[in-house]
Amino acid sequence: MASTFFLLAAFLGVFTTLISAQSSPFEMVTLIKIDYSRSELAEQYHRLDITYKTVNTTAIKTAVLVPKKLASSKKKTDAPVAVHLHGGGLIIGTNPDPVFVADWLVQLPVAENAILVSPLYRLLPEADALETLDDISSFWSWLHASLPGVIASNYPKIRPNLDQIVTVGESAGGYLAVQSALLFQDKAKIKAVIAQYPAIWPDLEAWKTLPVPDPTSETVIKAGRVIDEYLGNLTGTEVRVDAPYPDRWELTEAGLLSGRSFEFWGNETAIVQSGLGHALNVSKQWGDKLPGIWVLQGENDGMVAKAGTEEFIARLKAVHPKVEVKYTLKPGLHGFDALYGLDKPFIADGIKWTKKFWLQGKK
Repeated sequence: MASTFFLLAAFLGVFTTLISAQSSPFEMVTLIKIDYSRSELAEQYHRLDITYKTVNTTAIKTAVLVPKKLASSKKKTDAPVAVHLHGGGLIIGTNPDPVFVADWLVQLPVAENAILVSPLYRLLPEADALETLDDISSFWSWLHASLPGVIASNYPKIRPNLDQIVTVGESAGGYLAVQSALLFQDKAKIKAVIAQYPAIWPDLEAWKTLPVPDPTSETVIKAGRVIDEYLGNLTGTEVRVDAPYPDRWELTEAGLLSGRSFEFWGNETAIVQSGLGHALNVSKQWGDKLPGIWVLQGENDGMVAKAGTEEFIARLKAVHPKVEVKYTLKPGLHGFDALYGLDKPFIADGIKWTKKFWLQGKK
């Protein structure tokens, strides 16, 4: 994997205002990789784009990526499945977005002869948070009903093993990965979750401890104008599912700078029912069917704070004391693991732990 990267604040100027205590509580710099992996993904994977749902004539698609070395094998293979849910604050991103997806995730399906599936979903604020979650629910139904046929039609010697599913996501994708296990485990049937800095639930107490942006700050005023203009131009009929970085980054940044990000999530019902409290209440019915969960977090992450992730784990364990959770806390910022491969010791250790759940029963 290419190792070239740049610091977002230094080279794009996106977060130069974020390090001011007067303008925002988000003192962070995200590692963003130069767009290396579109070509490298194409080198390593065959890709199919399949519609799993249609909303108002808009096709919502999922990428189905089959490692070329797996496709070229002459043996019949039961292939485990890795589902990637992309990050981007639920506002931006694509499937998978080469700017955000970690090197180790690109390498993992190739190493395990696994099929990688990465769906698009409706993005905020054109959708609300419940519509986004509805897409994820629909995706899981599609996966179990239709993925075997898609693979059989294109790769007759490969059978997706739907008893061996790991779902992984970064940031907002980590949130959606965990939400899949808490809300939709009856249809998702996930064996393991890998959640990278996932704590964006709107009802976390950690959000309440953040400094309130100064409403008289010129930076905050400008951010508010961006939000007001964007929301004011929506008709309520738009469906947006694909926003490769940096598309809509100005809107994402404005939400962070102004402290108004949760306005994009919809009305009070959408905010409550996309929260952790609601998800944990729903999850009580799954009992011991919850998967093992590996959580990664950067100590210095100012966008998804360590306090929020640790609150999530504590609340999860309070409801499900027997659920197995591995928590990996490392020095670093948001996206700290993006340039690491499977050979990085803590990544290798986490993957080994995850495989106990993901590949259980593998012959």
